[in-house]
Order: sequence, then structure tokens, then C-alpha cells
Amino acid sequence: MSLAFTSPLLATYCAGFFSLSLVQMVAVATPLWGNHIGLTAVMIGLAAGCRSVSPLIYSLPIGKLMDMVGVRRVFLFFSLQCAVLPLLYPLFPHGGAFAVLQLLLGLASATGWMAAQTAIARLASGDTRKTGWFSFFTSAGTVAGPLALGFIWERCGPTAGYGLIAAWGLCLLAACLALPAQRGAMTPKLRLRHLLPDPKSYIGGLALMRRPIIIFVIACTFIRLGGISMVEAFFPLLLQGQSYSVASVGLLFAIGNLTSSPASLLAQGTVRLCGSPRRTLAASVALSSAAIAVLPLLSSFWALALAVALYGTGIGLSMPLLFTLLSRGVEADQQGLVAGLRATANRLAGFVLPIGMGVVAEVAGIAAAFWMIGLLLLGIVVFVEVMFRKKLS
Repeated sequence: MSLAFTSPLLATYCAGFFSLSLVQMVAVATPLWGNHIGLTAVMIGLAAGCRSVSPLIYSLPIGKLMDMVGVRRVFLFFSLQCAVLPLLYPLFPHGGAFAVLQLLLGLASATGWMAAQTAIARLASGDTRKTGWFSFFTSAGTVAGPLALGFIWERCGPTAGYGLIAAWGLCLLAACLALPAQRGAMTPKLRLRHLLPDPKSYIGGLALMRRPIIIFVIACTFIRLGGISMVEAFFPLLLQGQSYSVASVGLLFAIGNLTSSPASLLAQGTVRLCGSPRRTLAASVALSSAAIAVLPLLSSFWALALAVALYGTGIGLSMPLLFTLLSRGVEADQQGLVAGLRATANRLAGFVLPIGMGVVAEVAGIAAAFWMIGLLLLGIVVFVEVMFRKKLS
């Protein structure tokens, strides 16, 4: 069997397939459910931001916990929640319950994705081919997930939609059970105190920021996830404002994810073209940001599909490069911590951008919010590349 397809790697690829797709399915369902229960654009932005609050606080402690007790044990604990919590949304169709469930499911789904990243970082050891295959399977999951969700939501309603998300969480749990246990990890029982924020984990995570490559990758992570959060939270509303159906929304999300999947396998060749992983990462994040900025200027389905495909290409190229640069930049026993640091940047972007965009959309409209914030993200990535060019060359 190819070294890229050993049993541990296959289990990790399956975990990638179901983990990030679950995060995206929850994200796609957020504005649809908020609109279904009658929330305003600002409240929907707040609900989307709530999904990032708990991961923002807990990512670093949980990352350190994975380094201590093993990825699999932490993964099992949170993937079980991913199979149960979605079933509670239709039972409590109110704004307050929506916010609480967003906090809980946001942490569980984000931790599942973070655990899958930690697992591949340890198994791949900086091998772009293995991280490329992991990104391919992960992107394939993000094609299947939103497409299936859009189809079910359109035909069977929100209750069935959240039932599908729960079933997806159950598949994630099954993939987690197939992961190998970490050798040399401590085996204490998981207790509540292990899940409480630990100041040492924050100090350790900030210490990693002394390395220029870590700062660069975290900055690109923030910009990249900021754009993803915008698309997840408000692109469905932009499309529904143009009279597109929920199924069409799911199809456009699937097109973006479908292009990102093969793009991740092209990362190694694109690095040779651009000259370095760092340059390729900056270029791919810039491409996705520019695609976001032009979305409100388009109205036909195929024009939107082309822009979404370019957005997906940038997202797909950047994913394995993030894993490769981070796994090369830190030691094996700090992979959980650096995954937590990256997840913290993700959640900070996921919290700030939807709320900020919700405010801008309330004042200037959703279309204006897309091009204004899209251009802002593009400007930031150019600034970051210029700032770090000499330090990392």
C-alpha cells in the first residue's frame, strides 16, 4: 500500500472528510435557521459569531490537552457531542436557545476539525503529498456536506436538515474510533478541570508567535478564515435576495468546495511555480479574497459559479500549505498547541468578521458589505506578504 494510504492515514483522511464539512454545514444552517425563526441580519451575525466564541477561548487549552492525553480521546469526547447537539435545534426554536446551542456545537465541531489537523500534522511530518491528500478528502467532504444539506433542507425542512447534521456527526464519531491511539500519551481520566482554561496553554501558544513563520501563517489563517466566515454567514442571504433557492445555495457552495478539492492536490506543483510555500500561501489567500469582493457584482448563476470556483481554488491551494508550514515550524510534541493557536486565529476571525459584516450589511446592505470587506482582506494579505518577505526569505 502507498505510504500516503496506510491505515492510520486513511482513518485521518476520513476524519478530515467529516470534520470540516460538519463545521461548514453548521455554518450554512446558521443563517437559514436564523431567518426561519425571524432574526434580523445583526442577530444572525451575532449567532454566527457565537459559533466562534467558545473555540476562541478553549482552542489553546484543548490543543495542549491533545498533546498531553492524545488526539483520539479528546476527539471522541467532542465528536459524540456533534452527533447529539444538532437534534436540539428544532426542539428549541428561539433566539436564546439558538445562541447557547451555537456556543456548544461551535466548540464541538471546531475541536473535531482541530483534532483532525493535529492527527495529520503528526502523521505527515511536513510531507506536502500527505497533507495534500488530507486536504483533498477534507475538501471532498465539504462538497458533499453543504450539497446534501441544501437538498434535504429544501425538500424536507429545517428539522430534517439538522437531522442530517447529526448523522454527519455520527459518521465523524465512527471515523474517530478508527484513529490510532497516540503512543506515549498520558492516560488520566478526562475530568472537568482538564477542560477549564489553563493560563500555561495561552503562554505556550503566545511563545510560538516569536517565530516569524508562525506569525505569517497565523496572519494568513486569520485572513483566509475571515473570508470563509463571510461567505458562510452571508452568501446564502445574498443569493436569497436574488431569488435563488436553498438548493441553488447548496450547489454553489458545493462548486466552491469541488474546485478546492483538486486544487489542494496541486499545491506541490504550485509551490515549484511560485518559488516557495510562503509565496504560494500568500497568492492563494489573495485569490480567495479577490473572488469574495466581486461576488455582489454578479447576478447570473454561471458568473457566480465562476467566482465561487476561483474562491474555492484559493482556499484549496492554501489548506495543505498551512499544514505543511506549521508542521515544519514546530516540534511533534507541540502540534496540538500550534493547531490550537491556528484554531484561535480562525475563531477570532469567525467571531469578528460576521458581526462586523452584519453591522455593515445593516447600514449599507449585504452587497456593499461583501465588496468592502473583501477588498479590506485583500489589502491586508498584500501588506502581510510585503512585511514578511525579507524576514522569511
